[in-house]
Amino acid sequence: MQDLKDNIDIVLIADRPGRATMLHDVLQDSGINGTIRRLTPGDRAIHRVRQTGEFRRVALPDLVFFDFSNADRHNIAVLRDIAFGPGKSTIPVILLTSPQTETLLDSGDIDGGSAVMLTPTSLSTCARRMHASNRTAYFKALRIFYEFGPILVRTPEHVLAQEALEDVTSA
Repeated sequence: MQDLKDNIDIVLIADRPGRATMLHDVLQDSGINGTIRRLTPGDRAIHRVRQTGEFRRVALPDLVFFDFSNADRHNIAVLRDIAFGPGKSTIPVILLTSPQTETLLDSGDIDGGSAVMLTPTSLSTCARRMHASNRTAYFKALRIFYEFGPILVRTPEHVLAQEALEDVTSA
């Protein structure tokens, strides 16, 4: 675990490369220095957070962010492997959500209704609280919350709107 003044080590699981830039900018705006390593959802991401396969000798990150703003079947399958059930990550998984994926999570269809998921906070609020708190105590609190289910953090609305516009214009 890192000291408050040190960089935090983050694994970001996301299809969109721009998510790493967005996360970096929000953390930096909140005074947090971090190393963000992005992996696309899939077997490599699962092995990374479980510290298996090619990653068995790689140190675990401080946090895992999973971009769950798009609920396609592949993302749901990877999310189930990483954040739910007996093989779930030992590192807290923070889900970057959208209103649509929050509705899906709330339905219980992904986790069988077993997880307790609290109302999401904004990404900037999460980062500000992380910076203002004792880092060790903050990560300990995240681990406690994560015992009950993933931690929900809302992807900034302007990012979702811009992506929707890009998706429409590229189609």
